Amino acid sequence: MVRKIIIFTVMALAVFAYGQNVAPRLVPSNVKVSQASGRVVVEIDTFLVFGGNVSLLEAENEMRKFVRELALREAIPADVSISSLVSDMYIETKDSYDEKMASSVFLMSSSAGRFEKEEFLEREPSFEGSSLHFRQHYRAHIVPQERVYNPSMNLSVELSNNLLRHGDDFELSITPNVDGYLYLFDFLNDSSVAMVFPNVYITENRLAAGEDWSQTLVAQCPPDEDAVIETLYFVFSRDPIAGWEEFEANLSAQELVYSAGEQSFSLFHNWLGKCDPARRVEKMAQIHIFQ
Repeated sequence: MVRKIIIFTVMALAVFAYGQNVAPRLVPSNVKVSQASGRVVVEIDTFLVFGGNVSLLEAENEMRKFVRELALREAIPADVSISSLVSDMYIETKDSYDEKMASSVFLMSSSAGRFEKEEFLEREPSFEGSSLHFRQHYRAHIVPQERVYNPSMNLSVELSNNLLRHGDDFELSITPNVDGYLYLFDFLNDSSVAMVFPNVYITENRLAAGEDWSQTLVAQCPPDEDAVIETLYFVFSRDPIAGWEEFEANLSAQELVYSAGEQSFSLFHNWLGKCDPARRVEKMAQIHIFQ
C-alpha cells in the first residue's frame, strides 16, 4: 500500500545546517574524562571566537554542537572508524554529499554513544572588539554504544531528488524487509531533534515486510538563508518504541519548527535507548535546499 502525505502539514522540514555562515576560531579546550559504572563522563571548559557578523544565537548553536561532538569523540574508543560507520548508515544519492555534515549528524546520533545526561554548567558570551567570545563549561554522561548489525534487517530508502529549490516537492519511498515500526526525525539547525513521523495527525507507523511507504515532502529553506543542508534520520524497529509523543511536532501547516528545544537532544537518546540495537536499523539522508 502506498500512502501519500504532504509533510508540510506536519512539520515543513526544518533544517539541520552545520557550520554554515559560522567560522569560529578554536581556543584549546580543557577536557577531563572519567569512567564510572560503564559511563564515560566528559567535562569540557572551552570557548570559541566568532567574527562580528555572527549572531549570539548562531554562536550558541555552534558551541552546543561543538561540545557535544568533542565529548562524544572523547568517549568513543580510539580504534573505532567513524568514517566507516557513517558510510554504513548513509543513503547513497546521485547529487551532493557533505562528509563533514554526515560525520556531525552521525556523532550526534546514538549510533556512536548514548547521551544519558548532559549539563550546560556555565555559558559566558562576551564581545571583545569586533569578536564574539563564547565560553562554555559542559559535562556529558555518555554510554558508549557498540554498533550491532542484524544482517536479517534492511531498510530501503529512496529520494526522488536531493538537490532542491525552496518549495519543491520530492518523493520519499521506504520499504522494509521485515515487519516493524518506522520513525522519522529531523536534526535541526540548533542541534535539537524533531519528530516528523509518526505525528499528531498520523499515528499508525507499523509497516509490513515488503510494504512500500511513500510520502511527498516539501523542501523549505529559511528566509534568512541562501542554502541549507537538511538531514533526515530514519529508525526502523521490530518493536514499537514508546514515548514518541513527547517530541515537538507541528500542529498546523502555518507553523514552521526550527527548534525542538534543548532538551530534545537528550530526549532522543533516552528514547532510542529503550530499543534493542539488534532489533532496529538506522539510516540517514541529506537534502540540499536553495532559495
